[in-house]
Amino acid sequence: MQDRETRRRAAKRAAIALSVLLLILAAVYIIVQLYAILGRTYRTETAIAYTMEDTLELPGIAMFDSAGVPGSGNLGYLVEDGERVTEGTVLAEVYTDPAQGARREELDRLDRQIDLLTKSENSVGSDLTLLTTQTQNALYDLLDQLDTAAYTGMRDAIDEFLLAQNRLQVSTGQSGGFDATIAALQAERDAAAAALQGLAEITADRNGYFISTAAARPLALSEEELKNDTPAALSARLQQPLETTGADWAGRIVTGFSWRFYGVCTLAQADRFDGVTRVQIRVPGKQDEALDATVVEVLPDEESGLAKVTLECNTINANVLHFAQEEAEIVLATYKGIRVNKEALHIVDGERGVYVKYGSLQRFRRIEIEFEDESYLLLPADGAVGEASEVRLYDEIIVEGPNLQDGGLV
Repeated sequence: MQDRETRRRAAKRAAIALSVLLLILAAVYIIVQLYAILGRTYRTETAIAYTMEDTLELPGIAMFDSAGVPGSGNLGYLVEDGERVTEGTVLAEVYTDPAQGARREELDRLDRQIDLLTKSENSVGSDLTLLTTQTQNALYDLLDQLDTAAYTGMRDAIDEFLLAQNRLQVSTGQSGGFDATIAALQAERDAAAAALQGLAEITADRNGYFISTAAARPLALSEEELKNDTPAALSARLQQPLETTGADWAGRIVTGFSWRFYGVCTLAQADRFDGVTRVQIRVPGKQDEALDATVVEVLPDEESGLAKVTLECNTINANVLHFAQEEAEIVLATYKGIRVNKEALHIVDGERGVYVKYGSLQRFRRIEIEFEDESYLLLPADGAVGEASEVRLYDEIIVEGPNLQDGGLV
């Protein structure tokens, strides 16, 4: 009887131990499965439309067809840098008293105010909806200037807003007009103008684009010297800052409608110009927008391992006229397509492709690479299933993740 009870208790303990063991094994299995599911993290990026550039850094020198404008002293410029002038245009006036510069600024301010108020009165009978829209647009433009820190256009944006606001007030009867204000400003303006009469003036002796010496000192270098430079000689020039001249000039007038850039690069870089006749050129920090240019000449020199590149551009503005010795960025070609992270590239059965996430499934999609840089691939924009590149716009590309396979679960 006692042996039977002992065996029953032992069997019960064994059953409990087995149950506990089974529970532990089940828990371990569940934990492993949860870890496999929850620990399977994937990083994805959306395939977006993008434009990529094939660029080349090119140190060089910009040269213009220009003539110096004699003049020195305390100059007050009456034209903006980059402004187109004609023969006889007054470019600057010579101040004999520091107060005269302040008077010129006052005169300019009064002229703007008078012009603004005069235009404001020319709105009687205008459509109120149109005037309200113009006021709103002028306000939005002013806010955009503030948001983008485009302070160079701030004055014009403020004037446009005030003009639209004044016209709305006159048209709605909130203001009876600005005749009295204009008359008072005109009296101030006449007094300021009288104080500046008799000053010596510097005028343009030819037509062209003006740039002040204070804004851009010309290089003490002729274009003929640059044309005759070998690639090695041009490279030697660029190893140190070039001398400038024009200390006794008020500025320069660029007479041509084009300018040239003489740059130097390695022979390997020069090979990238093969078959290229049109490029774009930009100088970061001075001219951020790329300008169209023509490849005039690529002159290789096997002995030095260098090549001289001559470009010509037909765009002239205030930014361009500041160019001298520069580190230019040359855009050799521009490509448009679908951008994919380079980390997503895989080779499966000898074919290049990426894994795309469709719901909870992975799908391998073949790709054709149009262009690439250090971080991204650019695929043809018209890629479709069944063609060389199967990735479509806005596909969710798997950049990183475990157990990638066609048809696998995400």
